[in-house]
Amino acid sequence: MKKLSLIKYMAGLLMVSGAASAADLGNGFIDHGVCSPVSSNKGATVATDADGNDMLVCILADYRGANGIYTVTPATGKQEFFALPFAPDASYAVFSSLYSSGNRYYSLHSSRLTEFDPAAKKFRVFPTHRGMGMAMTEADDGTIWTVTYPDSGLVGFHPETGRFRDFGPLRKESWAQYHRTIAADDAGWLYFGVGNTRAQLVAYHPENGKKVEVFPENERPEGACGVVFRAENGKVYGTVGPYYNQRDTADAFARAKAIKPAPQWYEFHRGESRKIDGPPQITLRPVVTGSQGFYNYRMRDGWKVDLFNPVERRARFIDPQGKSVTFNMEYPSEGAHISTVAATSDGLITGGTSFPMRNYVYNPADGTMINRNGCVQWNTVLPWKNHVFVGGYNGGYLFDWRLDEKFDGIPRFAVQARGNPRYIAHAGKALIRPHVLKITPDGRHLLMGGTPEYGHTGGGLAVWDRGSGDFSVVPNRDLIENQSVYALAMLPDGRIFGGTTVEAGTGGKVKSKEARFFQFDLASRRIVWSTVAVPGAGTIHDLTVLPDGKILGIADKKEFFVFDPASKQVVRRWNSGEYGLAAWQQGPRMFVRDGDDIYVLFKRHIVKVDPERGGFGAAVASPIEIHTGGDCLDGRVYFASGSRLYSCRLPDGGAAQSN
Repeated sequence: MKKLSLIKYMAGLLMVSGAASAADLGNGFIDHGVCSPVSSNKGATVATDADGNDMLVCILADYRGANGIYTVTPATGKQEFFALPFAPDASYAVFSSLYSSGNRYYSLHSSRLTEFDPAAKKFRVFPTHRGMGMAMTEADDGTIWTVTYPDSGLVGFHPETGRFRDFGPLRKESWAQYHRTIAADDAGWLYFGVGNTRAQLVAYHPENGKKVEVFPENERPEGACGVVFRAENGKVYGTVGPYYNQRDTADAFARAKAIKPAPQWYEFHRGESRKIDGPPQITLRPVVTGSQGFYNYRMRDGWKVDLFNPVERRARFIDPQGKSVTFNMEYPSEGAHISTVAATSDGLITGGTSFPMRNYVYNPADGTMINRNGCVQWNTVLPWKNHVFVGGYNGGYLFDWRLDEKFDGIPRFAVQARGNPRYIAHAGKALIRPHVLKITPDGRHLLMGGTPEYGHTGGGLAVWDRGSGDFSVVPNRDLIENQSVYALAMLPDGRIFGGTTVEAGTGGKVKSKEARFFQFDLASRRIVWSTVAVPGAGTIHDLTVLPDGKILGIADKKEFFVFDPASKQVVRRWNSGEYGLAAWQQGPRMFVRDGDDIYVLFKRHIVKVDPERGGFGAAVASPIEIHTGGDCLDGRVYFASGSRLYSCRLPDGGAAQSN
């Protein structure tokens, strides 16, 4: 099937393909190259160059995080890339940016406030407390204010005087705090909203340190986020609603006004608040800012932005006479982070990348790599016979890709995928971040587990009946309350076992202490039995069925156990010891199988598991850190590190090797 399938893959024209650059690293390891050699747009604005021309300024990020500024001036045709003067930290990425009235572009990421002057083409960088800016505003006096994740930190910078102030965290919670907006009134007070476990609206005066919070603790709205908006009258208006990304302040205000049922609105001034009948009829004070999806394409010299797509490396403008001018965007990139790696039934390696969300297909036979739109983040990938099933974030999307049919491409929006791959359904709020996909031995039912929406605790379990086409989500109340399904094991006799995580949805509060190991009844859609397999463990990350019918599991990336379904007992337990932690991604594939042989991908080793003795056998040390697992194909195990795909000859000796 390999040749036929590859031809049909190539028939999907919405892609970029070519030979990957392979490099032999020695000791059986091969570097197959970058799967998706592009960067994502983390915010873009029209600014002015030194000659008064409009230019488009964009923050670009690859797997390392935000690493530079790309600019293009359509009137002159000039493109430039300015690398940031520090190493980025992908853990604290760009979640907000702002274009100031002084023609400067700001963001706070990698624990640094960064200013880019598009006219002088220079950076100013200020180290801050650990975090990233989730919302930004410009006050009446020109001060740039930023509120930060995860503890509502505050940073202020006045561009003209150079006065920089880092107030550090202002609030403590047992969960990470998210924000979407911050605003300043005409009296010097700042206001910001907090989410997502429990919402809050906060007023703070940076000169005297006074802080006022609107909601008493027992009245805080759950699973929501506060938002605030500055009006031309000098006051600030706010409410509480869903957490969402917004293009700019006007977009955020329009969404807040459209919330149904209408929430309570508040008017703020001088630190005081009062309830009003809202939404308010106000004119927003113009502040050019937004979240990570921010863009400001309002050009002032007669040009218009027609297309700006750094992922496809294409920009198109319309000049004042109506003529189209296209640019092939030129910028350096080390590629997108690889989120999944899996081997298909016809001998190819595929998976997804994140930021941008892409799909790649690597053919080991000829070294070619296909890089194309993935639409969603491919959190979980399950190859089965002539299918590849995909569970996608954000929304718990389920796709069915048939390998023996023509690939039709993936459209911009997941629900528009009606060909091949085909959109099946999405789980919605109960399961937005899939962590596991498994199919029953008869191929009839596909199960998808994962964590719920932002700020919530306890996920659902999606079940797709491939025979009837029915797709439904078992609610958390019928599973393990306040926990989420993270791993599943399908026994040949039809019994289904699984493991949970106590982790909440992003920005949510952990409400349980120990992960559970359970049995799920497909007919009744209920948990019928559960136990604690590994005392003290917070997550059961992966499960696989052994040849004798027992189940091998790993918890907290280091605790191994063997479970006997007949006795419903854990019969063996051991830990990873010198090998440390297993490689983790959101859809863990810590166990990789070559027939009955089972391997574990640790961060620096690939190790054969010996479940009979409760330990390990052959091992090989990796010359690079393993980030993402993993699958076996033709005697090699494939995995990823950052943006690059690697493989290694399977270890067959009894002792660990080293490079």
